Amino acid sequence: MTQFIQRLIRWMPLILLFLLFMVDRDKVIHQVGYIVLLLSYTAILILRILYAKENWHREFSTDDIAKDSKVEKMSDYENRLIEEENLVEESHK
Repeated sequence: MTQFIQRLIRWMPLILLFLLFMVDRDKVIHQVGYIVLLLSYTAILILRILYAKENWHREFSTDDIAKDSKVEKMSDYENRLIEEENLVEESHK
């Protein structure tokens, strides 16, 4: 079901373009239906962008780097990450 929805969202621009030519402009139901479909697709796109932005900020959070006075260069940060990784590996043993 989720794959169907993802495919539908992926093909929605073409569907909307096709419907734009097929909508009977004299019928209010066709107009309202098209506008509702267009606005819902726009809302889905905006939500996906906001979620990706939030996820990116969570994944690449730089607060830890900015607060750590020992990290002045990228190599310092890489060394710190390697040390933390080694500590995690040792705790799992």
